Amino acid sequence: MMALKPIKRKRLFEEIIVAVEQFIQDENIQPGMRLPSENELAAIFNVSKTAVREAMTVLTSNGVVETRAGSGIYLKDMQGESIVLHVTYNLMQKNELQDILEFRRGLEVEAAGLAAMRGTDEDLLKIKTAHDELVAANQASSVGIDEDYQFHYHIMKASHNSIYQQVFKSVSTKLKEGIRISKMQSLKLPAGFLPGYREHEEIISALFARAPEAASSAMRHHLTRNEKKIWNTFNRNLTV
Repeated sequence: MMALKPIKRKRLFEEIIVAVEQFIQDENIQPGMRLPSENELAAIFNVSKTAVREAMTVLTSNGVVETRAGSGIYLKDMQGESIVLHVTYNLMQKNELQDILEFRRGLEVEAAGLAAMRGTDEDLLKIKTAHDELVAANQASSVGIDEDYQFHYHIMKASHNSIYQQVFKSVSTKLKEGIRISKMQSLKLPAGFLPGYREHEEIISALFARAPEAASSAMRHHLTRNEKKIWNTFNRNLTV
């Protein structure tokens, strides 16, 4: 069996799903063919069997694989569709995702400008620390959903607008789901596409320069580029 790069962070089903799709492609597994067992997949990816079972549950519920009692796990016919795209699209309907993206753009662009004006040195340090933790998570082969959320949340706090903070926090579950979808799709981008945290660096530079317009502009660029990436990936037309 071929050697694959181990998944370093456990209990994140997103990475396992991406790895399973890559394994299927590398091994040329066709619909109706048997996949390795949960124990075998756990050994291949260096994760717990519980994590693999969670990923298999998601894949089964999305019609990607089926488990036959006493026989094993079998790939179903996806008719050429990307497994990751199929799963991420089913995590959230398109209109709900669009609402979230538009909400973020409307709120976070202004918040970034306010953070550049009102944020204390301690506030900015927390934003930079959250960014560094996201970079470290990505370098450790983690999706970094919580780390990405914390980066944006600390900018919201640095705006020192209590209503912004309350609203942002009240919809945190939906925001994290939107981040999850974006990041799962990012894992399928071809080489040469810069990770989202590179755009975070532009935002941080503007914040530390105390440049409100530049901070808002950098945030708008980051969020609109993210939206384009999501919709282009849904349409299987990577043009961003």
